[in-house]
Amino acid sequence: MQRKLALTAVLAVAFALGGYAQRQDFSGTWAVDQVATDAVAANTATPPAGGRGGGGGMGLGGVTIKQTSDSITLVRQGQSGPVTATYKLDGVEQTMPLGELTVKAKAKWDGDKIVIETTRSGQDGSPFTSWLTLQLDDKGTLWTEQKGPNGITKRAFKKTA
Repeated sequence: MQRKLALTAVLAVAFALGGYAQRQDFSGTWAVDQVATDAVAANTATPPAGGRGGGGGMGLGGVTIKQTSDSITLVRQGQSGPVTATYKLDGVEQTMPLGELTVKAKAKWDGDKIVIETTRSGQDGSPFTSWLTLQLDDKGTLWTEQKGPNGITKRAFKKTA
């Protein structure tokens, strides 16, 4: 009986570690791959919208990502300097500063993607929600999709460091 219990425990740990090992690691410094971004935009029914889009805003200048087993941090250059946002990957809503704003955000894994949902007040005070999805393709390109009140923006990023 003790052997079966021990074997079951070992298998449970192996499956848990195996599941984590399959998770993508988005860590690195990323710059916009304008050629790939333009190619996707040319084939998209909904043209990319201008602006920051929300959801942590990846920005046109690029982003540095630091990822741990339970969180992801995005650092991008804002108008007043670097903007850092750290999201727990447990899907639980958290209130956090994002630049000069305070937002409610939650992030979680969706298969091999990370989805970040952000809610903040608009210029008229009414809340709006936006989503940022991060996904790596088999060539190591980081693809982002931002959905917000201004539409959908899809971008490709290449790793620079």
